[in-house]
Amino acid sequence: IFLILSCASCKKSIENSGNSFYIESFRKPGMDDYETLMAAYDSVPDHSKLFFAPKTYTFGHTPIINKSLGFFGPATIKREDQIVYTLKEPANANSSVLVLNYTKGINASDRFFLTFGQSHEKNSLINTVIKVSGDTLFLNNPLDTTEEGIGTYDIGTKLFKSINFFFVLTTGSSYEEGCSFNDLLFDGNRDHNQGSYSWRLNSAILTETKTTTLYRHSKFINSPGETIVGHNADIRNCTFYNLNGSAFHTSADRLTSAESEIHSYLSDNLFENTNQVLNSVGGHSEGTITHSNSGGYYTATKNTFINVGEAVLGTLYPSVSIHDWGTSDITFTGNTINGAGNIVQSVAVLPGTIHDVRIEKNSISNVVAPASSYDLAFWPNVIVKTVSGQ
Repeated sequence: IFLILSCASCKKSIENSGNSFYIESFRKPGMDDYETLMAAYDSVPDHSKLFFAPKTYTFGHTPIINKSLGFFGPATIKREDQIVYTLKEPANANSSVLVLNYTKGINASDRFFLTFGQSHEKNSLINTVIKVSGDTLFLNNPLDTTEEGIGTYDIGTKLFKSINFFFVLTTGSSYEEGCSFNDLLFDGNRDHNQGSYSWRLNSAILTETKTTTLYRHSKFINSPGETIVGHNADIRNCTFYNLNGSAFHTSADRLTSAESEIHSYLSDNLFENTNQVLNSVGGHSEGTITHSNSGGYYTATKNTFINVGEAVLGTLYPSVSIHDWGTSDITFTGNTINGAGNIVQSVAVLPGTIHDVRIEKNSISNVVAPASSYDLAFWPNVIVKTVSGQ
């Protein structure tokens, strides 16, 4: 007994030395896994390393991260089984207060949506709870309409939480480094999160930072929607398996970032059974790697793509607003593709700009439409060659 206690004590002592901390040392009686992580997060200084125990952690809320931290396994982080809430009183697009059948499991700061079906068009916009009082939620913003324009929410309308494993935000000038995720398995639990397949919901990791987020030797499985969303991602030696949506969705806003701040790098990763839900249902699931405002801005090399649902790369489209540089600055070369609907979903011919896109010299097999015609004369700085070896 003495030896066991001494070893446990040594482990905590070693991992809590300097800027390294053992998450379980912050657990108190009655705490769930999310509360334990947040107790550790609140207690440690910036630039710390946090070590999970080698077990499964289940999250029912989104940890919002405003520090530069390293998260280390081995451990599994799993999304809870989706809880179905319903409206007890009707609401409309202007409502900022909701009355539910019950509110157990909902916290202030939780993000949620109302839905009429699994398609992304049938969901309200993401909203945030600012206060819970009995069976009543007070919201950060009015509900607004669904994407297809429905603004009346009757009694019985379903409400679901949207849970990210991590939501990483830039805090200011002191934010010198991004976070890192190492030797972790992220299980999106898609079989028990089928309330909606919208691209807006339940991504694994969402980042909005001016610094790089590192992903090393980690595995992302069973995503109900998209998986990693943002920019400034450095993803190496990771596995993505059984995803309804994309593995990596690139997005940035030119009003808050400079072009030099948003480049990503993907190398030596395995992508298998990705974007399995049709884009018409999930949205942003037309590619393993997809793009929205200022999408692109990455180098992808030495990756393997197997059994891709639609295309390997989503639509390339030009800048369409003051927030957007267009889908630009992509180097996709030296990758292996075995099984896909296409290499690139499409290239849009619209007013605007796309620049410095090179998709060539990849090994390609079992692709349904590897030589689809792209109207590339419109874009002289876009090179798409989809024949193996080019």
